[in-house]
Amino acid sequence: MESRGYQVIGRRLSQPQTLIFRDPDGRHFLRAGCGTRLVRVTARDAMRLMRSRDYHSVLDRSWRSEIDAIVMDCPLPDAAAPEVAGS
Repeated sequence: MESRGYQVIGRRLSQPQTLIFRDPDGRHFLRAGCGTRLVRVTARDAMRLMRSRDYHSVLDRSWRSEIDAIVMDCPLPDAAAPEVAGS
């Protein structure tokens, strides 16, 4: 099975986890936040979002898998934080 790659092309300034990706075939995808799936949008809608919602263009040559795109730049759970026991 062939894996599709995704390249970041835009990042929203006010919400840095909101990203716009494209695939090798030129299709565009929106990731609304950390851990959310990529949703396909038209190229026109992607460019309209980038202009109207304060996205910065990203020059990224890396291609990521879908899983990597979903978790990219998401904060890791703090495993070192002690659990509070009920009293």
